Amino acid sequence: MARYDHLLKPLRPRVLPPVRPVGGEPGWHLYAVRIDFAALGIARADVMRTLRGAGIGTQVHYVPVHSQPYYRRRYGDQTLPVAESYYRETLLLPLFPGMAQDVDRVVEILSGILDR
Repeated sequence: MARYDHLLKPLRPRVLPPVRPVGGEPGWHLYAVRIDFAALGIARADVMRTLRGAGIGTQVHYVPVHSQPYYRRRYGDQTLPVAESYYRETLLLPLFPGMAQDVDRVVEILSGILDR
């Protein structure tokens, strides 16, 4: 976590790190950055594809609950702009024990993609 936080600082405000909760240190299992892909003129899928081509797996989680089929059937179509914005802008970078220098590589390649 700390390595990502440090290396991603020069990419702010284009890349925003996860918010750390006050008063605790959670057991992080995901490193969810926020990137305004639309403002940068690049598709998240293209960023993911380029990272995958470099051997770096990323993911997208947290599909807004209100857009899930069960909730749409039960409550109809809803518009929740904050949840939808979070989903559009979030990209999960790899995070696992023993990454060490791999974090440097992830940030270097992500930076190159965003600088194009």
